[in-house]
Amino acid sequence: MTNTENNFEAIIDLLNKNMKIIQRTDHFAFSIDSLLVSEFATITRTTKKIVDLGTGNGVIPLFLSKKSSSKIYGMEIQEISSNLAVRNVKLNNLETQIEIIHDDMKNWRKYFMPNSVDLVVSNPPFFKFHGEEKQLNDLNQLTLARHEISIDLDTLIKTASSLLKDKGYFTMVHRVDRLIEIIDTMKKYDLEPKKIQFCYSKLDKEGKILLIEGVKYGKTGLRVLPPLFTHDNDGKYSETVLKMFR
Repeated sequence: MTNTENNFEAIIDLLNKNMKIIQRTDHFAFSIDSLLVSEFATITRTTKKIVDLGTGNGVIPLFLSKKSSSKIYGMEIQEISSNLAVRNVKLNNLETQIEIIHDDMKNWRKYFMPNSVDLVVSNPPFFKFHGEEKQLNDLNQLTLARHEISIDLDTLIKTASSLLKDKGYFTMVHRVDRLIEIIDTMKKYDLEPKKIQFCYSKLDKEGKILLIEGVKYGKTGLRVLPPLFTHDNDGKYSETVLKMFR
């Protein structure tokens, strides 16, 4: 880890030191969820355009660039995170492949035609906001990253569906306790759930995170993949996750 000129910032290695990323300690840092959803996403030979909704510091586009030569766009509403994402793209010499858009994802029509994207991916805010102050973090940027304030699940999935071509893929990481709501909302906007994987921190723990993928106007038929364990009994990353990093 290398400290940058900003005391809040540090540069860390990604993907077995083949990539680097700048993170801020006072901002929402990327988690293992971003790697998991990047690996879970379906990318085919016909995938030409990818959009990451709520890209944060751009880690998902960085991960996806190792899987595909497709053009990748990351939309981010927060200025500091968006600037970090731009710098991370430059740090890894990916300016020709990845483009960062600083704007609210609800303004997607300013940048994309409807039905023009092959894959939409997202690691969105997980928690509903019911107006209770005790739910909120002191730092506004962490609040926006964790709670549905600037965007909610319905608007996110509606946006993804509007962006996608027919038979395009939508891939998301989210919390297990919102699974029914996620499936209902996906079907509401013509995204047929096709693949789910439940993630566990350890063998004896309940699953809290899920990965889900849907296809726009897809046929019915859902696959439930084997469970994914992120850590071993010693608290270290599992071999499955280490393979993803490699």
